Amino acid sequence: MGINPDHAYAWSRTRMGGWAVAKSPILRTTITVERLKMKGYVSLIEYYNR
Repeated sequence: MGINPDHAYAWSRTRMGGWAVAKSPILRTTITVERLKMKGYVSLIEYYNR
């Protein structure tokens, strides 16, 4: 799933606060659990279960 470059640019220029960004399509469509795992990040529940 690709992101339209115009949307990506507009979203990068947002003046919304952190909470508003967290609840917006910006993060839900660009930063996914799968992408974080590919980068080596571990979820809190996985860390806790170790």
